[in-house]
Amino acid sequence: MTDMFKQLEEISKKLDASLQKINEQSLIIYNLNLEIKKLNKIIQEKDEKITQLLEEIDRLKNKNNKNSSNSSKPSSTNMTTPKKKTGSNIYNYRIKSIKKSGGQYGHIGHSLNKETVEKLIEKKKVEVREFSHTIKGKASKENIIKYKLGIETKPYVEKHVFRYEENAKDTLPKEFYTDVTYDNSIKALSIELGVYNVISYDRLTDFFNVITDGVIRISKGNLVNILYEFSHKCIPTLEILEKDILDSKYTYTDETGTKFNGKNMYVRNYSNENTVIYKAHKNKGHSPIQEDNILTRFCGGIMGDHDTTLQRYGIENYECNIHVGRYLEELIQNIKNITWATKLKEFIFRMNNTKKIAISFGLKKFDKDKIKEYEKEFDSLLELAKEENKLIKSSYYKEKANKLYRRLKKYKSNHLYFIIC
Repeated sequence: MTDMFKQLEEISKKLDASLQKINEQSLIIYNLNLEIKKLNKIIQEKDEKITQLLEEIDRLKNKNNKNSSNSSKPSSTNMTTPKKKTGSNIYNYRIKSIKKSGGQYGHIGHSLNKETVEKLIEKKKVEVREFSHTIKGKASKENIIKYKLGIETKPYVEKHVFRYEENAKDTLPKEFYTDVTYDNSIKALSIELGVYNVISYDRLTDFFNVITDGVIRISKGNLVNILYEFSHKCIPTLEILEKDILDSKYTYTDETGTKFNGKNMYVRNYSNENTVIYKAHKNKGHSPIQEDNILTRFCGGIMGDHDTTLQRYGIENYECNIHVGRYLEELIQNIKNITWATKLKEFIFRMNNTKKIAISFGLKKFDKDKIKEYEKEFDSLLELAKEENKLIKSSYYKEKANKLYRRLKKYKSNHLYFIIC
């Protein structure tokens, strides 16, 4: 019995030791699990931070790589082309054209030639001043005739004498209230150079001074008055031009920024095939558009330049193909595992070029079968975009690609209609 009791006691001690060891191991395992959870949490946080930083890198890379070829940025913001540029960033720079220098095929030349001058002489549009020369050669040879074109500016003075007559009905015209004034030739040239060619008052003053050898020294104040008078006389003409735009099926509009006296100014144009109107404002947005009161009354399609402000006006909104091409180019350059952007860009410009060729042959629009073919191809490319966008890993670029997909889907009929109809 004593031996059995001893054996049980030894077994009990071993069990206690084993249980203690198990408890110690369990505690170690528990602590390890806690540590693993902490490490997993740290890893998860770091993964999230890495993803966030990668997306920020994508965003900054996208921002730095933007230029006029892949965004709405103007060409003036492009980087200067270095002598050697290779690798993935080559899209930032102008690629050398394969076209030969000089006039392209189909371009109508405007070079000066003898036939043009002789026609001007025949129609008595130029004064002919003949000069005779002698050169070495046989006297029996036919004379060589060469021409020089020139222009001559002579200042003149019109002397107007007004005699009083008791029975006369006319009074002294307003333009003669001052003793000396400028006639319509000066006014017309000031308007042509100052308004159409946007030459400053200082340069205009200098121009008149130089070409008249100091005879005409027109002041900036006089120039301001001439242009002010012109602006008031233009009002009836502008109303006619506005009516032409309002009566058209489509209108084109764009806005560009400039500086006036060191402050920002914005010039918006409204145009169709026959008419262009320019309006200047200090601000952008709806306020100047409503002040111009053209788009607010327009009931046709508006072709804009990626300006969401315009979507409030007109019955249809179109977007410039060049800008759509730039947005597609941005995806092409930054997302390597999609093909739809490349295919869609090629498709849009192929349609547009085909339309230009058709117009050159006198065709006004494609037939119904061709339009259906284009619509089918466009639909298939949009479907491809929808599927491929799911494969984009970067959430930043995925959102960009989906945003462009939604825009193209929304404006599908408008883009196609404007290109092929």
